[in-house]
Amino acid sequence: MTQHAISFAPLLPWWGVIVIGVLFAAGLALVLWRAPRLFWPRALIAAVLLLLLANPVRFQERRAVKPDVAVAVIDRSASMGIGNRTREADAALAALRRASPGVEWRVVPVPQAPGEPTRLAAAIERAASDAPAGRLAGVVVVSDGISADAPDPRLLPADVPLHHLIAGDPDTPDRRLIVERVPSYSVVGQPAEVIIRIDDGNAPPGTATLTESIAGGRTTERTVRTGEPVRLSVPVTRRGTIEMALSVAPLTGGEATLVNNRALVRLNGVTDRLRVLLVSGVPYPGGRVWRDILKSDSNIDLVHFTILRLPTSFDTTPPDEMSLIPFPVEELFEQHLGDFDLIIFDRFSLSELLSPVYFQDLGERVKAGGGLLVVTGEEFAGEGGLAATELAPVLPARTAGPGIEAPFRPVLTPTGRRHPVTSELPKIWGTDAWGRWASQSDMTPTGEVLMSGAQDKPLVILDRVGRGRVGLIASTNVWWWSRGVDGAGPHAELLRRIAHWLMQEPDLDENRLDVSAAGRRIDITARGIAPPEAAILTDPSDRDRGIPLAPRGEGVTGAAVTVGADGLYRVAAGERIRYVLAGDSAEFAEVRPREAPLSGPVKASGGGSYLLQDGQPGVRRITPGDAAAGPGWLGLVENRAGAIVAVDEKPLLMPLPALLLAAGLFVLAWWRERR
Repeated sequence: MTQHAISFAPLLPWWGVIVIGVLFAAGLALVLWRAPRLFWPRALIAAVLLLLLANPVRFQERRAVKPDVAVAVIDRSASMGIGNRTREADAALAALRRASPGVEWRVVPVPQAPGEPTRLAAAIERAASDAPAGRLAGVVVVSDGISADAPDPRLLPADVPLHHLIAGDPDTPDRRLIVERVPSYSVVGQPAEVIIRIDDGNAPPGTATLTESIAGGRTTERTVRTGEPVRLSVPVTRRGTIEMALSVAPLTGGEATLVNNRALVRLNGVTDRLRVLLVSGVPYPGGRVWRDILKSDSNIDLVHFTILRLPTSFDTTPPDEMSLIPFPVEELFEQHLGDFDLIIFDRFSLSELLSPVYFQDLGERVKAGGGLLVVTGEEFAGEGGLAATELAPVLPARTAGPGIEAPFRPVLTPTGRRHPVTSELPKIWGTDAWGRWASQSDMTPTGEVLMSGAQDKPLVILDRVGRGRVGLIASTNVWWWSRGVDGAGPHAELLRRIAHWLMQEPDLDENRLDVSAAGRRIDITARGIAPPEAAILTDPSDRDRGIPLAPRGEGVTGAAVTVGADGLYRVAAGERIRYVLAGDSAEFAEVRPREAPLSGPVKASGGGSYLLQDGQPGVRRITPGDAAAGPGWLGLVENRAGAIVAVDEKPLLMPLPALLLAAGLFVLAWWRERR
C-alpha cells in the first residue's frame, strides 16, 4: 500500500524565508500604492521566488499492510455439551472464517476448572491483551452465556466491537431448585427458616415433589408449588454444621440436566451464650484457675459458687451485716438446672446439701444432652462425696482404692494421643514433658482414659451418657501447672478443651467425618478413637458404593475417590453422615442460554448479540467509528495497519524551471513598464 504526503524542505532557515517574504510584501505594497498596474507581475515573481526558497517536497510512503486480527473466544465448558451447543459453536467459527477473507482469526478456547463455573471475562481480557496493537478488528464470543463473571465495558480499545454469538435454545426445558435464603447462623433450640424456589422456566406453574434429608436425621417428602417461594422449617438441635440435602422430582418428558434438581444447605447452629455452673466445695488455688479460664472465654457465662456457709449454719450476726449468702440449692437445682450447658463440681464433698432427687435430676439432665465434670481427690469416695450419690451411675469412673501421694508426670495414653481434646496439647505446648503433680485418686474407669498419672492410673477420663457427656479429673493438682510448682504444663488449654468437649463443641468431636470435593474428586477423612475402615458413598442415582478407608495418621483414615457423574453425594462412615456437591454443580446451576452477563460490555462496545438458532450473522468490514452491528450482520474494523517499507522524496518545484519562470516574469514586467 502506498500513501502520499506533501511537506517543505526550505533552502534557508524558516526565519530567513519569513524575512524575505516580509521584504517582498513591503515592496509589493509600495508598488500597489504607486503603480497598481505593475503589481501582478511583481507579485508573481515574489511568489515564485518564495516557493523556490520554501522548497515544497512530495513524500511517498510505501507500506507492507498486515491483515487485521479478530479474536474468537470459544466456550468449551461443561454446559456447552448440552444439546447441539458445541456443534453450533464450531459451525459458527467456520462461517466467520469463510465470511472474512483477509482477516487473521485467533481462537481462544475457554476451559473450565474442575468444580468451578465458567469465567469468560478472564479469557476475553487475555485475548484482547495478546492481540497486536492497531490490528484488532473485533472480539467474537461464541458461548451459551453461562459465566460467573463479566468483562469490564472499558476492556477493549475504542472502536473495537465485542460480539456475542449465543449457542443453544433459550427455551430448553429445565427445572431448577434455587436456594434463595439461608440464615448465616441459627440458635440451637429454635427452628431455622430456609427459603427455596423451584423454577420451571417458561412452563406454567404447577406442583413438584420435594425431598428433604437432614444428615443423621429424618427424610421427608412434600408437594410444593413451582415458581413460588417455599419456606422450610429446619430444627437446629446442636451446635456446629447441620447439613440438609434437598432434591426435587424431574420434569415429565426430561430436561437438560438433573444436577440442578438438587441442592445442599448448610446451617451453622450456635448458642447465644454457653452457661457454666462451677461449684467449689472448698476454697483452694485450683478454684481460681478454673474461674480465670472460664471467665476469659467471651462465649461463656459463668456462675461460680464456693461453699463457705451451709444453709444450716447458724450465726448470730445480723443478716444485713453479713457478706456471705447461703448456697442457693433450690434456685440452682430446681429452677435453673436446665439453663446450664455444663456443671462442674470441684472438690465437692457436701452431698448433704443436695437432696437425692437433685442428683437424679442432674443425671437425667446429662443423659438429655447436658455436660458434667468432676474434679476430685480423696473426697470423691469419702463421706459426702459424689461416689455415694445417685449421680454415680453416670460418672465415668469408680473408686478403686485409697489415694496416691507420690510425685508423677501426667502423660497421654494411646487414646489421648488420638482424642481431639488432648492430641494437640504437645503441639500447643511444644513438648509432652510436663510438670509434676503430687496426689491422685485411684479410679477404675468406665469411659475413655485420655491421661494417666501415678502408677499409670487413670487421670483424665471422658465418656458419653445418652446424648450428654461427662468427665472426671482424678486430681486437684492441675493448678500446679499454672503456678509452675514443679514444672509447668498446658493447664489452660487442657481445661478449656475439656469444658468445650463436654459442651459438645463440634471441632472437638472425636468421631468426625469430613468430606470435600474438587471437581469430580471426593476426599473423605474420618477421625476417631477407632476410626472406621470403610465408608458408603451414595451417588445422585441413589446407588451405594463401598469405599475402603486407609490409615492417614494417628486416629485418622481416609480415601480419595473419583466419581463419574456431577451432583449431590452422600457419605456415611459409622454413624456419621455428610453430603457433598461434586462435579460442575456451579456450572449447571442455570443452563438456559442467555445474553447476560455479556450484554453490558457488548452494548458498550457497539457490538451485537445473536442467537445461532436464528441463523449465522454475516460479516461486514467497517471503518473506525462506524456502526459495528445490525440485524443479521456483525462488523469487524478495517484498520489497514502495516509497517513502512520505503519513503520516496521528490521536490515539487525544480530549481531551473523556477528560475526560468522568474526570468520570464521579469521580462514580462519590463515589457509592460515600457508600454
